[in-house]
Amino acid sequence: MSTGTPPKPGIMTPAEQEAIEHRQVGDFLHAAQLFARAADSAPDLQHQLNLQIRQAYCYVHAEFYDDAMALARVIAAQARAHGHLPELTDVLSMIVDEHARCGRWAEAAEVLSEAVYILGQLANDGSSFQIVHNLADTYRTCGFVEAALELFDRALRIAHDDVDRQFSYASMSAAYHDAAQREPDPREQHRLLHDGLYAATAALDPEGGREVMAMCTALAHRSMMLAEIGHYHSALDDARKAKLLAGEHGMRAELLVAMIGEALAVWGMTRGTEVRELVEAALSLADELPPSEFLRPLHALEVDVMWQLGAYTEARAALERNLLAAHQRLYDERAARWEHVLLGVEHLKVAAAAQNDELTGLPNATAFTSHLPDLLEAYAPVCVGIIDLDGFRTINEEFGYALGDAVLQEVASLLERVCRRGD
Repeated sequence: MSTGTPPKPGIMTPAEQEAIEHRQVGDFLHAAQLFARAADSAPDLQHQLNLQIRQAYCYVHAEFYDDAMALARVIAAQARAHGHLPELTDVLSMIVDEHARCGRWAEAAEVLSEAVYILGQLANDGSSFQIVHNLADTYRTCGFVEAALELFDRALRIAHDDVDRQFSYASMSAAYHDAAQREPDPREQHRLLHDGLYAATAALDPEGGREVMAMCTALAHRSMMLAEIGHYHSALDDARKAKLLAGEHGMRAELLVAMIGEALAVWGMTRGTEVRELVEAALSLADELPPSEFLRPLHALEVDVMWQLGAYTEARAALERNLLAAHQRLYDERAARWEHVLLGVEHLKVAAAAQNDELTGLPNATAFTSHLPDLLEAYAPVCVGIIDLDGFRTINEEFGYALGDAVLQEVASLLERVCRRGD
């Protein structure tokens, strides 16, 4: 559940404020149009890119994936060309999500490596909340749940306000729930479910934010988790609230989780076979969505209901189908994909080290000669400045090379502070 929240702090235009209001209530297509209008009048390229990212996320939430990806590729090219690393990281997360949604895992791992590498260069403060949160959500989409939880925790610590915290808690509830579905140890699974319930309840704090996306996510997952620990009446109440929100705003992934929560709650309370209609409706929706860990309890319920109905042949068919799914999970390549991502990050670090001075971290002559032709082609005329440190030799001779190194590092730090992003 990517946030699509605006950068903070800053003065927002009326179009941007109106876009945020429409996104908050789940009117994603109208919000996308308003973000596009705000981007057209943005005061600078970085702000424009940020607004376009918000527009693209609204397209994603409305399931206009082609429009979102076309815009995301344009944003990525501009952000990379102009050195806008926060915006580049954010839009790369969106591209990874698309690759994962379509099962293009090799491409997803390659792009995610770049996003993770760039994230390590960004400030660990509130200005990075949006990027940290969205990348954590991407981790979860790719099945890297443990890493996602660590990053969601980081997002929670740097959150600006109640809206940011609500998004973080809602996303954490989904991640804990996901982790519980994968956990074979019943005790550990129980702990994860309770951690998820705590996060979902925090997201639904009436004194907190009122974002429809966050509320729907928290309600849907809380309903299913409550049903899984036997609190059926509360689960049913949450499930029906989540179904109403998800149905109204086209949030089909959340709708599926809420439908499963409802089916589990009704079965737990009544053991009545009329729950079969709820199970079949959920399975029908699941066929339209990417595979999900949250289908496991639904598959088990499907078999239980058929068995109680005496439909033994259908029950056996369902068991065999679910067994095939279990075998597929045994061959899941999540761990290998995560290693591939980390290896990609290390390769990027090595490549960057070859183009940066070891002492100061500034680009070296290799970087200069490799980038200069592109700069001359795209931005001519280009200005080059040369700086000489008066008396630097005397510092080395009188105070030693260690202090001389410290002076160089301080000068490098000063240069980085006064230079613009594109310099």
